[in-house]
Amino acid sequence: MAFINKLLENLPEVKAPVQKHRAFNEKLKWLLIMLLAYFILGVIPIYGLGENALQQFDFLAILLGAQFGSLISLGIGPMVTSSIVLQLLKGSGILKLDTTTHEGRVFFQGLQKLLSIFFIIFEAIIYVFMGGLSPAVGFSQWVIVLQIFVGGILILYMDEVVGKWG
Repeated sequence: MAFINKLLENLPEVKAPVQKHRAFNEKLKWLLIMLLAYFILGVIPIYGLGENALQQFDFLAILLGAQFGSLISLGIGPMVTSSIVLQLLKGSGILKLDTTTHEGRVFFQGLQKLLSIFFIIFEAIIYVFMGGLSPAVGFSQWVIVLQIFVGGILILYMDEVVGKWG
């Protein structure tokens, strides 16, 4: 447990604003900035992606808020999955956390972020190595995984910005 606490302390995070109440215009500004960044990431294609059947992901893209073939190929899937897994573990009593205290909520949110990072890596590897997002001939699969990982991490922190500032 000490290892997990040390790991959670060293995860980068978006600092919350000092003031509790922020003006609506400031919240709207941060929301629009993150929305613009999300759309920009959605039009940046993954470098080295080969010809593959991206149409098979159309329905999944709608559910996950993703744009397959771009940096946001994972969408919000890893965050939703980590939240569901932690809620199930906590609700069933396997994970004993007291989320009524501040420390318990902070620990739970840190675990959720750590699990989200795990699912970002896991889903990126699955999409690439199982042939869903296959690289061009002669191009490394790990370069594709790295690009998808970077896009997933950016979405994770954009969500954190919207949660704290927007």
